[in-house]
Amino acid sequence: MGNNPKFTVLFEQLRGKTFEIDKEVMSIGRKDENDICLKDGSVSGRHAEIYKSENEDGTFSYVLRDKGSSNGTRINSVAIEEQVLKHNDLIMFGSVEVLFDSNDGSTADSTATSMNRLTHTIDLNSMEGGLSTTPALTSLNPLAVAEEKRKKMIHTATIGVIAVIGVAALGALVYFMLKIFS
Repeated sequence: MGNNPKFTVLFEQLRGKTFEIDKEVMSIGRKDENDICLKDGSVSGRHAEIYKSENEDGTFSYVLRDKGSSNGTRINSVAIEEQVLKHNDLIMFGSVEVLFDSNDGSTADSTATSMNRLTHTIDLNSMEGGLSTTPALTSLNPLAVAEEKRKKMIHTATIGVIAVIGVAALGALVYFMLKIFS
């Protein structure tokens, strides 16, 4: 990879996979025609785009824009429509987590950047599980947090039902024992 910024995937199945931001504008989404294709159900067909923007001082910034995605785009746990990226920003496209690494390449040569016309594809459905022993950053994933809360609620309700059935069974046993021995 050159001195261009990149995305590093933090999502469980592809943790460590990197994508170089090597064009002036790059589309991100689930469909194959995107420059960065993330084949995951939580990612919209045309989810977002990243583009290079020149600052007044002649340096460059990279801006991420959500394209009306179903599950949203979040930067550092905050939902965004459009925002300038900073080094080490944590981005979530649906439930797919990536880290933005500016590589101090925010002043990269635009001629070299525009000459590269690569398409990057990640098919999350075809990946084998267990590629990493590091747990997912689910505390930053709104979909995973909601799922975890739902699981805890079901677990608590199940324990409550079992406790009520146990108390009722014990009460019935005591009742019948008193009837038999009285």
